[in-house]
Amino acid sequence: MAEKTFYDEIVECLRLTRRNTPAVSVSDEVLKEFMTDVPVRPEPVSEPAPVPAESVMDAAPMPSAPAAPAVSASDVAAMGWDDLAAAVAGCRACRLCETRRNTVFEDGSRQARLLFFGEGPGADEDAQGVPFVGRAGELLTKMIAAMQFSRQEVYICNTVKCRPPGNRNPEPDETEACRAFAERQIELVNPEVIVVLGAVPLRFLFPNVFGGIRMLRGKWMEYKGIRVMPTYHPAYLLRNASAKADTWHDLQQVMAVFGKTPRRRGQ
Repeated sequence: MAEKTFYDEIVECLRLTRRNTPAVSVSDEVLKEFMTDVPVRPEPVSEPAPVPAESVMDAAPMPSAPAAPAVSASDVAAMGWDDLAAAVAGCRACRLCETRRNTVFEDGSRQARLLFFGEGPGADEDAQGVPFVGRAGELLTKMIAAMQFSRQEVYICNTVKCRPPGNRNPEPDETEACRAFAERQIELVNPEVIVVLGAVPLRFLFPNVFGGIRMLRGKWMEYKGIRVMPTYHPAYLLRNASAKADTWHDLQQVMAVFGKTPRRRGQ
């Protein structure tokens, strides 16, 4: 059996919504472009095992990794890709460096016209050093495909480059420690459109704008001359099926910028 497409996967969710709420009307073009409800398995959390109390006094302290030389925001602003990637890999500017396995820098094309901006790495991303490779990443890949792009054509990065323990939201000081890196990534790519995935990257780009992701999703914004479309994070969609149609509406607005239209079944 062929793998379900984005269109195939929204149909069950929206048909259920239509049945339970008859007033809701969804076009045929939307019905085949999202995902069915999938039971959400908790993401594995690879935390250190507790140390027995009796062994604490005898345990030798673990040597800490050598701190990389501090890099100023002005230094980062002048970096090219190689220097920027190296600076991220060696960064120890906040507490997240103490628990990471890998820094998570980027995926996709550095010449992309479309950039997806997320929150931060999870356990799978921390293990592989690539953004959006877990369950939420699988959904993002389907979203990108439904927009008639591939992951290799777009650029994907996050506000922070190290996984917050337990997959919590990054703290404000942690996002600030990564700000120069993320801003330089966006500047180097210089995309036509940024799709902001969730509340954390929305606040990162627009710290002085009133309103959260529910209020601002689907509304065009602008960041340093680049058009920005805020929408829900794929992880949120895995937990909240009712938000899938809204997200698809947002993505269709982005598609229109690139002259793309949703395909009907069989096209």
